[in-house]
Amino acid sequence: MSEDYAELMTTFPLLEGFTANGTKRLLAAGEITELAAGEVLLKEGETAEFAVLILKGTIEVFVEREGKQLALTEATAGDILGELALLCGIPRSASARAKENSTVLKWSDESLHTLLLRDRSLAQRIFRETLRTLVDKERELVDSLVKAQAAN
Repeated sequence: MSEDYAELMTTFPLLEGFTANGTKRLLAAGEITELAAGEVLLKEGETAEFAVLILKGTIEVFVEREGKQLALTEATAGDILGELALLCGIPRSASARAKENSTVLKWSDESLHTLLLRDRSLAQRIFRETLRTLVDKERELVDSLVKAQAAN
């Protein structure tokens, strides 16, 4: 099964140019975890102990405000989740649960840091993806503030 995931991972935009041997190294550094539909993977406010690369399925990212769950986005195969809190040493900013049966590759704090220190290309890709996500969120926030001010 690990062989199948090694090949699949070479198709992820985040890992473009990686060979199956390169992705096997990433697999060896983590733990493949199966999630049932509805299973919570990350909880908002918790201390970050791991990050995940989604191998299969869909993960819904959400926050809870005033007793309501607000969906922020859906992440699918090839997306990484939980890395920002882990790398920055901050609590999780959102929760995530499997929308369908899913499979993720979990990297512990130590494993992810070791991978990033040993592979400059991987580090650049993950940091670039993380920063893009932050910029997109900032744009969405600014747009919503502009709309809210225009409504007043």
